[in-house]
Amino acid sequence: MQMVQHHLQRVLEAAPKSWQQAIRTQLGGGMLVDESLEAPPEWAQAWDKLQQIAGFDARYGNASRLNLSDFEICTWAKRLSGAVGEFLASCQAAGMATGAREQYQALVVMLRGTGALSDEDLDSLFKFQHSDTQEDWEKKVAAAIERACDGAWWRRKLRRHVARVVEAGAIRLGLVNVARGRYISHDGLQRRQAQIKRNIDVLTRSLYRNEAGQVYTLAELAALGTANPTVRGGELMTRIRGAEEYADSHGHFGLFITLTLPSKYHPVAFSGGKTRPNEKYQGATPRDGQQWLCNTWAKARAQLGRKGIKIYGLRVAEPHHDGTPHWHALLWTESLEDAQQLESTLRRYWLKEDGNERGAQEYRVCIKRMDKGGAAGYVAKYIAKSVGHIALADHQDLVSGEQIAMNFGAEESQGHQRVDAWAACWGIRQFQTIGMPSVTAWRELRRVSHDQLELFAKEGDQLTMRAYRACHRHGDIKADWRVFMEAMGGHARRRDDWHLKTVNRMVEDGQVNKYGEEVKVGRIVGLTPRKGRMSGRWLVSRRIAWVPVAGESSTHASHDFDAAKNGDAAEQAQGTGMAGARAPQARAWTGFNNCTARITGELRRAILGVSEREKAPTYPQETIDYFRRLRQMEAQQ
Repeated sequence: MQMVQHHLQRVLEAAPKSWQQAIRTQLGGGMLVDESLEAPPEWAQAWDKLQQIAGFDARYGNASRLNLSDFEICTWAKRLSGAVGEFLASCQAAGMATGAREQYQALVVMLRGTGALSDEDLDSLFKFQHSDTQEDWEKKVAAAIERACDGAWWRRKLRRHVARVVEAGAIRLGLVNVARGRYISHDGLQRRQAQIKRNIDVLTRSLYRNEAGQVYTLAELAALGTANPTVRGGELMTRIRGAEEYADSHGHFGLFITLTLPSKYHPVAFSGGKTRPNEKYQGATPRDGQQWLCNTWAKARAQLGRKGIKIYGLRVAEPHHDGTPHWHALLWTESLEDAQQLESTLRRYWLKEDGNERGAQEYRVCIKRMDKGGAAGYVAKYIAKSVGHIALADHQDLVSGEQIAMNFGAEESQGHQRVDAWAACWGIRQFQTIGMPSVTAWRELRRVSHDQLELFAKEGDQLTMRAYRACHRHGDIKADWRVFMEAMGGHARRRDDWHLKTVNRMVEDGQVNKYGEEVKVGRIVGLTPRKGRMSGRWLVSRRIAWVPVAGESSTHASHDFDAAKNGDAAEQAQGTGMAGARAPQARAWTGFNNCTARITGELRRAILGVSEREKAPTYPQETIDYFRRLRQMEAQQ
C-alpha cells in the first residue's frame, strides 16, 4: 500500500490543480468488497489499486503531461524547431535530397515521435492532393520543412494541441457540467483569457501608418471591424432581420430548428435536477460532435438539393452545459410542402444513428413553425450568449426536455466568455448563413466610395446601385439586408450566380510566402458585377495602404487604447480629432493615390518602368532619355 500511495501522489503532482480533488475521489477511496466474503489480503488490494492507477494514467496521462504554461509551450516550440533543423542537417549529411521521399518519410516519423502533432496537424502540414505532380509534391515537402523549422508555427500548433488535449481530459474526468465548469473547464477559461490578454497587449503596442500619415494602434483598427463584439453582433442581427423581411415579402415559410447529438457524445447525463456520468459516453470531444453535425447536415442538404428544395437562413452552434455542441437554425422554404420535406429529411438523417435510444424521437430534432415577424426574437438570445453584445444575465440549457438554469453567481459576465472560450478551444464556427449572399460582398461594398458609382449610374447598372444604397445608411434609413439580397439575386443561388463578386490584387510572377509557397491569389481589393455592361469594372474598396511603424511608442498614436477609461471601443477607434495627437501628415509622393493604378500595376510601371515579362512597345532612345531625366528632376525636388 506504500507503493499505492507513492504512485497516487505521483499522479496528483502531475495533474492540474483543478483535477486533484476529482482524482482523489476516483482513486483515493477503498476497494469495494463483498462483506459476506473474507476480505482479500493487503497485497491483492494493493495490486488492484495499482491497476486502477495505471488505467487512469493511461487515459489521462497525456493530458497531465501536457498541462503546460504558455512559457513552457513557447520553450517547447523553440526546442522542437531546433530539433527539426538538426534532423534536416543530418539528412543532408546522409546525402538525402531536399523533398525526396526518404526525407519526407523520415520527417514524418520524427514529427510523430514528438507527440506534439495530431493526424489532423500532419495532414494540414503537407497539404497533399491526388492531382499533385512530382514537382508539386517536392515543393509541398520543402514548404512543410520550412514550417517545421519555424518556431512561430510550432507555437500555434502546440497551443491548440495542448488546450484540446487537456480540456478533453477535464471533460472525461467530469469537470465540465452544470455543477462545475459550465461549457468549459475553469482552466480552459483561464487559458483563453490569457490568450486574449496577450493579443490585446500585442495589438496595443503595434503601430501602423496609412498613406495620409495617420498613425493608429492595431487595437484601434480592430475595434472598427467584426473583431469588436458590438459590431459583430449588430451585423448578425441586421442580416437576420433582413432575411426575415425578405421571407415575409415573398410569403416563405420559416422554421426554428434545434438539432442535437446522439447520447454517446454527451459525457454527463442529467435527470431529476442531478448530474451523473453517462454510461454510453465513449470519449468523444466537442470537436468530434461538431464534425458529426456537419457531416449529417451535408448529407441532408444534398438530399434536399436533389429534390430541388431551396432553403436559406442562419444556424448557430451552441454548447450544452457539459460542452457537447448542438445547433439552432432559422430556415425558410418557398412553400409549406418544402417545409414538410425539410422536416422529414432532417429527422431521417438525424435518427439514422442510435435512433431507437431513449428520448431520440422526442428531443434529437425539434422543429417549430415561426410566427411572422418573430425570427429576430428567436435568434437574439443565442447571438447574445455567444458575443455578449446584449445584456443577458440568464443562460438556459435544455437537456432531454428539462430546462437547466446556468447560474454563474457573482460572475454573470462569464457566460458569453465561457461560450467564446469553448468555441475557440475546439475550433467551432458559431454562426453560419445558409443560402444567402456572401457577407464579404456586403462588407466590401460598404468600403466603396460614392464617386466610383457615377459611371455605373450612367451605364444603367441598377442592381449594383441598389446593392450599394442598401449597404449604407441614409439619414434615418438604416442599411437594409433585404434589399441587398434582392439586388444580389435573391436566395439559395449558386456561388457563381450572385450579381457581385470579389476581385483580388494582381500577383507578381514568382511571388512566394515566407515558407516558399507560390502565392496564387492576392488580397481582396474590391468588387465587380458578373454580368452586364459593367462586368469587369472594378469598385475599389481597399484604397489605403498601411505600413508598420518601427521605433515609435503607442503614445504617438491617436490616443492610448484603454477601454476602461475611454469608453466604448467603437468610439475609441474614431480618434479624438486633435491635430496634435497625430503624426505629421506626409507629403503626397505620387499623383496616383486613391485610385486603381496602384492595384493594377500602372503605378509600378510609371515609377519603375516596364518589366521584362511585359510586352511593351519600343520607344526612340531620345524619348527614353527624356523621361529618365524627368524622373531624376522629380526625385531631386
